[in-house]
Amino acid sequence: MRLATQWIAERQVSIEQVAERLGYGSQAAFSRAFKRATGRTPGAVRSH
Repeated sequence: MRLATQWIAERQVSIEQVAERLGYGSQAAFSRAFKRATGRTPGAVRSH
């Protein structure tokens, strides 16, 4: 999730593209996994 966090924070790619690059079948599945792993949603990371 470290790489995902970096991509999300840098805003170079969309959250959907991050999910695809990491092999998730959907953005929703990635978002759930990300929140379980980090305690924050991808959107919360992006907004900071």
